[in-house]
Amino acid sequence: MKLWHIAALLVMGLLVGILHPGMLTDTFRTATFFVFLPALIFEGAWNLDFRLMRRAWQPIVLLAVPGVAITAALIALILHRMGGVSPAIALLTGAVLSATDPVAVVAIFRRLAVPRAPATIVESEALLNDAIAVALYRAVLVSILAGVTAAHIGRIALAALTGALEAIALGAICGLLTALLLRRSTGATVQTAATFIAAYGVYFFAEYFRWSGIFAVIACAIAMRETERNAISLGVAQGVERVWHGAATVANVSLFFLIGTVVDVTHLWQERNLMLWALVAVLLARVVVSYGLLALVPRMRRSWMTLVRLAGVRGALSLALAFAVPASIGGRQQVIDATFIVVVVTVLLSAIMIERQVSELELQ
Repeated sequence: MKLWHIAALLVMGLLVGILHPGMLTDTFRTATFFVFLPALIFEGAWNLDFRLMRRAWQPIVLLAVPGVAITAALIALILHRMGGVSPAIALLTGAVLSATDPVAVVAIFRRLAVPRAPATIVESEALLNDAIAVALYRAVLVSILAGVTAAHIGRIALAALTGALEAIALGAICGLLTALLLRRSTGATVQTAATFIAAYGVYFFAEYFRWSGIFAVIACAIAMRETERNAISLGVAQGVERVWHGAATVANVSLFFLIGTVVDVTHLWQERNLMLWALVAVLLARVVVSYGLLALVPRMRRSWMTLVRLAGVRGALSLALAFAVPASIGGRQQVIDATFIVVVVTVLLSAIMIERQVSELELQ
């Protein structure tokens, strides 16, 4: 799927949203969390090369952990100081906007034959920082609802860390056991069905216990793929990949159309100051993370840093998190408006500029 396809879907959704504002909001939120997200996460993790991930662990960890924290903090600071947003709502918006969604960008990487090493950094960041961003979002949300105290923050952080570790263990065990059970199966149909059952099974199990469904799916996909890498035939592996690629494409097509439909755009002009500073904050945070944080990695090429910066697109997960903010929180609409404009602008800018910019980089 090309970026102009995504831009067209987004514009079509915007037109539907203008004619019927908010009509598909509940559909978008439910579909994102419970239908499309597990498929997108599993497909991305299934295609990762774990050996390359281990080699590039430094930039991946920096982007996924301190990168998310720095991004959320910078966005919160700018929105509070310049956008006139309350500290709590600014931090919540920062958490929402710390999740990147470079799905379409990754498609360009594959089409332009971007080297696997920098592409792996971007793809791994996208998967891991989604999980970290969701955990941060939940922690901030609970803090706002419960009242922020040092004791609350400590308990929330510990619960988030414990939940992440439990989700990773769940996913890895499930992926390993599923792969071992499939050792005698040679059919792509059985293999594909098993991956779907495992992906959605661990996701819903982890979410039921309030762990991290995203971490569980990532661990499941990597464990299953690495266990099967030498046992599964090339034909069967390609068959599984084709089905998951199709599922991910359907998910992306649906989500980018739904993104445009969910917000009532008629009042957005009234929030132009907030939206302007939200855009500035997101773009500035991406520059700081890409060129500042990654400068700590020995022999990190500047062209790779630029590739990471270009991949800082926001998408469906951020908007779904914004809509999941309870109506009882006073600044909910500000979170939604800021997130919506960042998603729309970063997607449209990428559609216009990114392919030419990536092709001009010296990545080898």
